[in-house]
Amino acid sequence: MNSYEKLLSQAKQDAPTPENDSGHKIKKAITSSKWRLILSTITVALLIVPTIYMLTFVYYAFGTKSTTLMDVTSYTMYLTEPNTTLEELEFDMDFSLFSMDLSFEQFKQIGDEFYPIKTYNLKFAFDELVDKEISSRLEKAYPKYPTETNQWLVHPRKIPEFSTTEEDFKLAGLPEETVVEAYLSFNDLYPVKDVVSTMEGVDVTWAAIYTGVEDTMLSAGGNVVSPIGYPVLPDSTNWSPFKDAQSHEEVFLDMLKYLQPYEEIAVDVSAHKNLELAERIDYLEKNGFMTYGVVVTGPKNEVEKLQNKPMIRYMKLGEVKLWNWAR
Repeated sequence: MNSYEKLLSQAKQDAPTPENDSGHKIKKAITSSKWRLILSTITVALLIVPTIYMLTFVYYAFGTKSTTLMDVTSYTMYLTEPNTTLEELEFDMDFSLFSMDLSFEQFKQIGDEFYPIKTYNLKFAFDELVDKEISSRLEKAYPKYPTETNQWLVHPRKIPEFSTTEEDFKLAGLPEETVVEAYLSFNDLYPVKDVVSTMEGVDVTWAAIYTGVEDTMLSAGGNVVSPIGYPVLPDSTNWSPFKDAQSHEEVFLDMLKYLQPYEEIAVDVSAHKNLELAERIDYLEKNGFMTYGVVVTGPKNEVEKLQNKPMIRYMKLGEVKLWNWAR
């Protein structure tokens, strides 16, 4: 075989067969398809995540859900947490996938000053509260879940679990240069305005309202209920539902009606087990507003004087601060 024939024979051996060429093309097509699938998946994911964020934002912001949840939260605090208030600028909202985080501080009046007492961090998934974290700066251990007997404001027919004699000694032992918060329970039901007119030298900050169940602290269905009431002092805070209100009683009833469709959320937000709003709203509309106890704050000596009033049956000492009474 001459050189030309050898070269030709070698070329034929090196040339791809139809079978090899077909397999190469199939392998290349599979690899290309895999990359197209990966790129398509990444593209869809990059589009879906911003879309979900946008839909979440629209749901809460433009669907007024964020406003509703803030109102339900703030109303619940005003009505179930004695002597507390919230500030509008302290509300922080943050949106994530299908959820909203709501953070805020709660304040309490002790003497002439308002002190931050709790920080709330709430997480809502759509309309459901899925997580709640509370950090407290309070010096007193308040009942977390009220029972039938451990109320700090006690109906005239009930006897408290705390020792009133012990509370009296605590108050007497405080320095004169202190201001205190005190929970006063009465021997009967009184109109709030009549109570305020008799409380000289202190501020009446919150009144517990009788709603037909506080003598037993049980609803008609036998469920333990929580005390509810409203702030007594005039409030010019922009955020407050009682801002410039002519009648705090009317605002109180309106707030209860507003909360009724969201009662489950209100119970989850608050430290209480049961509100039974329908039953209590019905009672208030038929019988009006009377109080069985109030929260007051002021100089230690002025609170001591109140203990001599015949209407006051029990006193529970709350928070204590150094003198800040500028009156």
